[in-house]
Amino acid sequence: MDDLWHVGDKVLSRERLLRTIDEILGLRQAGFSQQAAADRFSVDRSFVSRLEAIAEVHKGGRIGLVGFPIANKDAVRRTADAFGVEFVLLLSEAERQTYLTARSGMELLHDVLGTVARLRSLDHVVLLASDRWFSIANGLLGREVSGIRIGTSPIAEDRDVPITALSDLLRSLGGGAKGRTGGPEDDAAPR
Repeated sequence: MDDLWHVGDKVLSRERLLRTIDEILGLRQAGFSQQAAADRFSVDRSFVSRLEAIAEVHKGGRIGLVGFPIANKDAVRRTADAFGVEFVLLLSEAERQTYLTARSGMELLHDVLGTVARLRSLDHVVLLASDRWFSIANGLLGREVSGIRIGTSPIAEDRDVPITALSDLLRSLGGGAKGRTGGPEDDAAPR
Protein backbone atom coordinates (compact mmCIF):
# COMPACT_ATOMS: atom_id res chain seq x y z
CA MET A 1 0.00 0.00 0.00
CA ASP A 2 1.30 3.45 -0.92
CA ASP A 3 -0.25 4.92 2.23
CA LEU A 4 2.01 2.97 4.59
CA TRP A 5 5.66 3.50 5.45
CA HIS A 6 7.77 0.84 7.13
CA VAL A 7 10.28 2.41 9.49
CA GLY A 8 12.18 -0.11 11.57
CA ASP A 9 9.59 -2.23 13.33
CA LYS A 10 6.87 0.42 12.93
CA VAL A 11 4.21 0.79 10.24
CA LEU A 12 3.26 4.43 9.72
CA SER A 13 0.18 5.82 7.98
CA ARG A 14 0.77 8.72 5.63
CA GLU A 15 -2.96 9.50 5.61
CA ARG A 16 -3.10 9.66 9.41
CA LEU A 17 -0.03 11.91 9.53
CA LEU A 18 -1.43 14.35 6.95
CA ARG A 19 -4.87 14.39 8.60
CA THR A 20 -3.28 15.15 11.99
CA ILE A 21 -1.14 17.95 10.55
CA ASP A 22 -4.24 19.42 8.87
CA GLU A 23 -6.13 19.30 12.17
CA ILE A 24 -3.28 20.90 14.15
CA LEU A 25 -2.87 23.73 11.65
CA GLY A 26 -6.66 24.09 11.45
CA LEU A 27 -6.74 24.69 15.22
CA ARG A 28 -3.97 27.27 14.89
CA GLN A 29 -5.86 29.02 12.10
CA ALA A 30 -8.98 29.04 14.30
CA GLY A 31 -7.06 30.94 16.97
CA PHE A 32 -5.85 28.17 19.29
CA SER A 33 -2.43 28.75 20.85
CA GLN A 34 0.43 26.47 19.89
CA GLN A 35 0.25 24.91 23.36
CA ALA A 36 -3.51 24.26 23.13
CA ALA A 37 -3.13 22.62 19.71
CA ALA A 38 -0.20 20.55 20.97
CA ASP A 39 -2.13 19.44 24.06
CA ARG A 40 -5.06 18.29 21.94
CA PHE A 41 -2.76 15.85 20.07
CA SER A 42 -0.38 15.01 22.92
CA VAL A 43 2.67 16.50 21.20
CA ASP A 44 5.18 19.12 22.30
CA ARG A 45 4.47 22.77 21.58
CA SER A 46 7.81 22.90 19.75
CA PHE A 47 6.43 20.32 17.27
CA VAL A 48 3.59 22.70 16.36
CA SER A 49 6.10 25.53 16.02
CA ARG A 50 8.27 23.41 13.70
CA LEU A 51 5.25 22.52 11.54
CA GLU A 52 4.50 26.21 11.11
CA ALA A 53 8.14 26.97 10.27
CA ILE A 54 8.22 24.24 7.62
CA ALA A 55 4.99 25.44 6.00
CA GLU A 56 5.66 29.19 6.32
CA VAL A 57 5.42 31.12 3.06
CA HIS A 58 6.17 34.54 4.51
CA LYS A 59 6.10 36.56 7.69
CA GLY A 60 4.68 39.98 7.77
CA GLY A 61 1.51 41.36 6.39
CA ARG A 62 -0.63 40.20 3.54
CA ILE A 63 0.70 41.40 0.18
CA GLY A 64 -1.04 42.25 -3.08
CA LEU A 65 0.62 42.90 -6.44
CA VAL A 66 -0.80 44.80 -9.41
CA GLY A 67 1.11 45.35 -12.64
CA PHE A 68 0.44 46.63 -16.15
CA PRO A 69 1.49 46.51 -18.96
CA ILE A 70 3.78 43.59 -18.13
CA ALA A 71 5.75 41.58 -20.71
CA ASN A 72 7.25 38.95 -18.38
CA LYS A 73 4.03 38.08 -16.53
CA ASP A 74 4.95 34.41 -15.97
CA ALA A 75 8.25 35.28 -14.26
CA VAL A 76 6.55 37.97 -12.16
CA ARG A 77 3.80 35.53 -11.12
CA ARG A 78 6.33 32.83 -10.17
CA THR A 79 8.18 35.37 -8.04
CA ALA A 80 4.95 36.54 -6.38
CA ASP A 81 3.97 32.93 -5.68
CA ALA A 82 7.37 32.18 -4.16
CA PHE A 83 6.94 35.10 -1.75
CA GLY A 84 3.39 34.23 -0.77
CA VAL A 85 1.73 37.22 -2.42
CA GLU A 86 -1.98 36.82 -1.71
CA PHE A 87 -3.54 38.82 -4.56
CA VAL A 88 -1.97 39.13 -8.02
CA LEU A 89 -3.34 41.09 -10.97
CA LEU A 90 -1.06 41.28 -14.02
CA LEU A 91 -2.12 42.55 -17.44
CA SER A 92 -0.33 42.95 -20.75
CA GLU A 93 -1.23 46.02 -22.79
CA ALA A 94 -3.48 43.94 -25.06
CA GLU A 95 -5.27 42.45 -22.04
CA ARG A 96 -5.64 45.90 -20.48
CA GLN A 97 -7.21 47.31 -23.66
CA THR A 98 -9.53 44.32 -24.04
CA TYR A 99 -10.55 44.60 -20.40
CA LEU A 100 -11.39 48.28 -20.76
CA THR A 101 -13.33 48.00 -24.01
CA ALA A 102 -15.25 44.80 -23.19
CA ARG A 103 -17.15 46.33 -20.25
CA SER A 104 -19.80 48.95 -19.86
CA GLY A 105 -18.97 51.93 -17.69
CA MET A 106 -20.98 50.49 -14.79
CA GLU A 107 -19.28 47.06 -15.07
CA LEU A 108 -15.87 48.71 -15.15
CA LEU A 109 -16.68 50.87 -12.12
CA HIS A 110 -17.94 47.81 -10.22
CA ASP A 111 -14.79 45.82 -11.05
CA VAL A 112 -12.41 48.67 -10.18
CA LEU A 113 -14.13 49.39 -6.86
CA GLY A 114 -14.08 45.68 -6.01
CA THR A 115 -10.37 45.51 -6.73
CA VAL A 116 -9.68 48.66 -4.69
CA ALA A 117 -11.66 47.22 -1.75
CA ARG A 118 -9.67 43.98 -1.98
CA LEU A 119 -6.36 45.85 -2.10
CA ARG A 120 -7.35 48.03 0.87
CA SER A 121 -7.85 44.86 2.93
CA LEU A 122 -4.18 43.90 2.45
CA ASP A 123 -1.24 45.15 4.49
CA HIS A 124 1.05 45.94 1.56
CA VAL A 125 0.38 46.70 -2.10
CA VAL A 126 3.13 46.46 -4.70
CA LEU A 127 2.53 48.28 -7.96
CA LEU A 128 4.36 47.62 -11.23
CA ALA A 129 3.29 50.47 -13.49
CA SER A 130 4.13 53.86 -14.92
CA ASP A 131 4.97 56.79 -12.65
CA ARG A 132 1.48 58.34 -12.96
CA TRP A 133 -0.25 55.33 -11.37
CA PHE A 134 1.66 55.60 -8.08
CA SER A 135 -0.01 58.85 -7.01
CA ILE A 136 -3.41 57.52 -8.15
CA ALA A 137 -2.91 54.27 -6.18
CA ASN A 138 -1.74 56.19 -3.10
CA GLY A 139 -4.95 58.25 -3.21
CA LEU A 140 -7.26 55.28 -3.82
CA LEU A 141 -5.70 53.09 -1.16
CA GLY A 142 -5.14 55.84 1.39
CA ARG A 143 -1.51 55.00 1.98
CA GLU A 144 1.90 54.79 0.36
CA VAL A 145 2.21 52.11 -2.28
CA SER A 146 5.50 50.30 -2.87
CA GLY A 147 6.57 49.22 -6.28
CA ILE A 148 8.69 49.46 -9.35
CA ARG A 149 8.15 52.20 -11.90
CA ILE A 150 8.43 50.58 -15.31
CA GLY A 151 8.27 53.79 -17.34
CA THR A 152 6.83 57.25 -17.80
CA SER A 153 3.14 57.66 -18.61
CA PRO A 154 1.65 56.87 -20.94
CA ILE A 155 3.07 53.40 -21.58
CA ALA A 156 1.60 51.74 -24.67
CA GLU A 157 3.80 48.62 -24.89
CA ASP A 158 4.54 45.78 -22.50
CA ARG A 159 7.54 46.23 -20.21
CA ASP A 160 9.74 43.70 -18.43
CA VAL A 161 9.85 43.87 -14.65
CA PRO A 162 13.35 43.35 -13.20
CA ILE A 163 12.84 40.15 -11.21
CA THR A 164 15.78 40.71 -8.86
CA ALA A 165 14.40 44.13 -7.89
CA LEU A 166 10.93 42.62 -7.38
CA SER A 167 12.37 39.83 -5.19
CA ASP A 168 14.30 42.37 -3.11
CA LEU A 169 11.17 44.49 -2.65
CA LEU A 170 8.98 41.54 -1.63
CA ARG A 171 11.67 40.34 0.77
CA SER A 172 11.83 43.82 2.36
CA LEU A 173 8.05 43.69 2.95
CA GLY A 174 8.41 40.51 4.95
CA GLY A 175 7.98 38.00 2.14
CA GLY A 176 10.03 34.85 2.44
CA ALA A 177 10.77 32.75 -0.61
CA LYS A 178 10.09 29.32 0.82
CA GLY A 179 9.30 27.55 -2.43
CA ARG A 180 5.53 27.62 -2.24
CA THR A 181 4.03 25.43 -4.91
CA GLY A 182 0.96 26.29 -6.89
CA GLY A 183 -0.56 29.72 -6.59
CA PRO A 184 -3.40 31.82 -7.79
CA GLU A 185 -4.52 31.43 -11.35
CA ASP A 186 -3.38 34.08 -13.80
CA ASP A 187 -5.75 36.95 -13.22
CA ALA A 188 -6.62 38.55 -16.54
CA ALA A 189 -8.97 40.93 -14.73
CA PRO A 190 -9.94 41.86 -11.19
CA ARG A 191 -12.51 39.71 -9.49
